[in-house]
Amino acid sequence: MIAAFIFYLHIIGGVFAFTKSYCEHKLTDAFMTLAFVAIIFSAGWTIAGFIVRFFFPIGGFARWLDGDTISLIIVTLLEAVLYTAYFRTTRNSPATSA
Repeated sequence: MIAAFIFYLHIIGGVFAFTKSYCEHKLTDAFMTLAFVAIIFSAGWTIAGFIVRFFFPIGGFARWLDGDTISLIIVTLLEAVLYTAYFRTTRNSPATSA
């Protein structure tokens, strides 16, 4: 159940990244941003899965907290930091007319 929720968060994050890039740039940039998000997710999950299998027991800690769920949690936390830094834009203050 936790894994399904994390996948749902990633789908929402991908839609947000696509929409933000489409509104600020153009359609091709939006698809490139979506591909970037997908590559970061898949590569991050692979690396996190390797690390989890190295440090944690094979069965995980419980039936609902197995190795894949732990690696998804790790990848989600690291992606949150990465995407916050990547997609953050400073708002320009409104221009005052003189």
